[in-house]
Amino acid sequence: MARSIKAIACVTAIVSAALSTAALATPWSEPLYDYIYFSDATKTVRVGYHVGVCYNGYAGVAEFATGTMTSHYELIRTGTCTSKGTIYQ
Repeated sequence: MARSIKAIACVTAIVSAALSTAALATPWSEPLYDYIYFSDATKTVRVGYHVGVCYNGYAGVAEFATGTMTSHYELIRTGTCTSKGTIYQ
């Protein structure tokens, strides 16, 4: 009985290690967007923009926006930020 419990524990440890290693090796990605800001809800007059950037594999935006940031914006998908760098589309 004790032998089968040790065998089950050993198999569980091996499977857990294999799954965690596979999870670490799997590449991941996040969508990369530019933000276009408009003067009002009609979205006809563009007043500013924010450029999407990849920081060590994490998608974000540049530190400062160009022009004016407003609550009326549109996201433009420009690429994918991956664990290996940026892929532009």
